[in-house]
Amino acid sequence: MAPRNVVKQGLRFGRREFICGGLAITACASAPNARAGGALDAYRRAFVIDSLSIDGPATDPAPVIAAGMTAAVLDLQMYPRNQENATAALQRWNDEFARAGSPYLKVLRAADIVAAKNSSRFGVILACQDAAILGVSTWSVNAQNIKNLENFHAQGLRVLQLTHNDRNAVGDSYQEKTNAGLSRLGEAVVTNMNRLRMMVDLSHCGDRTTLETIALSSRPCAITHASCRSLLDTGRAKTDAVVRALARKGGFFGVFNMSMWLTEEDVPTIEHVVNHIDHAVQVAGIEQVGFGSDGALNPTFDPEASLTGMRAYVRRTHGIPGSERIPNHVVVQELASVDRMQRLAMALGRRGYSDDAVEKIVGGNFKRIFAEVCG
Repeated sequence: MAPRNVVKQGLRFGRREFICGGLAITACASAPNARAGGALDAYRRAFVIDSLSIDGPATDPAPVIAAGMTAAVLDLQMYPRNQENATAALQRWNDEFARAGSPYLKVLRAADIVAAKNSSRFGVILACQDAAILGVSTWSVNAQNIKNLENFHAQGLRVLQLTHNDRNAVGDSYQEKTNAGLSRLGEAVVTNMNRLRMMVDLSHCGDRTTLETIALSSRPCAITHASCRSLLDTGRAKTDAVVRALARKGGFFGVFNMSMWLTEEDVPTIEHVVNHIDHAVQVAGIEQVGFGSDGALNPTFDPEASLTGMRAYVRRTHGIPGSERIPNHVVVQELASVDRMQRLAMALGRRGYSDDAVEKIVGGNFKRIFAEVCG
């Protein structure tokens, strides 16, 4: 699945041009390796951002900094995701940011991402994957939910996913059978997130919730971690209609490393991730696509334990969207590592992406759209 209108350097060949003499064939065969080398140079220059990772302030970021990563959208480490736990998790992060010599830098606007790269610290964009942290809905009586949103914003939260796997007072998730869309509170939350300059994440939202939010929002929205339903028919993936609507309003689409929602093949590889990136680029354009691993910042990955846990979850929820089949794998193991973004850059180069395109996908696109939303 070669990217359309993306291969700008070194691989401008049509099918007929590949039917060539021996020297040209040799040159064509060596081009992917040359492009991978160029991609590595692009990676070193880039602002490298994982658009959804999960870890807390106790994690040592030194290995990911050494691997060239600049920043990540970090989901608050807590469960269940409620107001009390979110407040405590944000306080832990703010204590870490205030600590003398902390290797972390709190990202509130795009300039902070630049500062993180320049100072060799790791930029943290604080996020939560469930607007249930705003509390039980009281929208028909008062604005307490919006006051809670304002308080979280003041503590540094910059990305909020409207729903996780379960429906909440804001809207329906991708797993619900009703696909009911945004609630009245949900509309108020989106409008006020726009006012506060917070990024609306729609990764786990149902199709109607997603499309209604994109239509309502005055700022670009994000799908920080998902896949393309055209390549694998699962409710956890996004339709082309959703990806296209997101892109029309300048939004961001991040492909994740959850292989169970990328391919049905027995052995997932980095090429399956790039297939979904290719498709998203074809639908949305090169300016709107990135990568959000949906894994730990500094992974210590046990594939057997991960698969056992995920199979138990899918058996419990079997038949609902996202749990259509019992998985044979959970992630692409070569991307469950601190150097995942560098490996992805190399794979994009081998696929034929230009240096400029690689820089955009590994973080430049997210940085630009984050600036449009958050300043």
